[in-house]
Amino acid sequence: MKPLSLVLLFLIISIPLVFAHDSRQDSYDRSVSLHKQYEDDFQAAVDDAGAYLARMESQQTTTAVRYHEQKQLNLDMDLLHVFYQNLALKFGIENNPVAIQNLKIHMPAMVLLRYNGYVLVTLEDTANSSGQREITPVFWPIRPYTYTLQNGNVLYFTLDDKATVYDKASNVFVQDEYAALAGKTNLAPLSTLAIFQEVRQNTITANVEQDLGGAINRHMELVKRLGLNLQFSIPRGLNEQSIKDIGFMAFVQGYPLPNGERFDGYAFGGGAVVQRKSLIGTISSAGRHVAYGNGCVPSAGVTVTESLFDGEEAVRKGYFINDCTNTQ
Repeated sequence: MKPLSLVLLFLIISIPLVFAHDSRQDSYDRSVSLHKQYEDDFQAAVDDAGAYLARMESQQTTTAVRYHEQKQLNLDMDLLHVFYQNLALKFGIENNPVAIQNLKIHMPAMVLLRYNGYVLVTLEDTANSSGQREITPVFWPIRPYTYTLQNGNVLYFTLDDKATVYDKASNVFVQDEYAALAGKTNLAPLSTLAIFQEVRQNTITANVEQDLGGAINRHMELVKRLGLNLQFSIPRGLNEQSIKDIGFMAFVQGYPLPNGERFDGYAFGGGAVVQRKSLIGTISSAGRHVAYGNGCVPSAGVTVTESLFDGEEAVRKGYFINDCTNTQ
């Protein structure tokens, strides 16, 4: 065979292979880009919800007002509505109620992580005013971050180093920072602050993971009632999540993308934890109203009148503040 013929034969064979490879590579690149877009959009929506939650918590702290149960539930509903609307807008389905319902079905549970506990959000199908089935959220009662000590007492964690111990024998609660708390009660096996922090983190993630497992099982029953065939599982990497801030956790599984593929996503959006600085209100023998920080209250010469939520409340009620940095 002539050399020119060999070259032509090589080109005839190789050119289609090159085009096929380029076509597959382009398809793969588009798929990766689409998944990345949805991942970024999902994370952004969760971040926005986490920031919204942190602002609501901070508002209660700075105003020294704790919302009653119904108002708190309404605020939680507002947060979830903002999240769904934000996500629908990012996914391009904001004007399609059916598509939004389908999106919700692919999100079996969410978690609101607060300072002293978390709220699990699941879904149920109810009949709307038109008699049609509608997917609606259910907010479960807040679950504290609890851990049972060796002596049987119950430790209530927060998202920082402050905690409360319930002494079963004396039926009293003891609250303080870890260092002070360890001097007041037996915290074994949490013998150091590092162990305390590690156990706190493991406790929070283990409790959340356990509740999410139950939520997924309930959601599977809902999916079956709707006549759908979908599978869900605990998000990968949840047990490695470092939860240190107030925030919002959500995941989506098996959501259909425009290219026919399925999208799985898991995200946590958090805000900084700002714990209030409680004060003790007192009246001196001279009639002066002074609010002291914990540990600063004089042992004599004053009468304790009340516990104050924070400095703003103290000033509003006419107290001078001594937070241990000044002397009286």
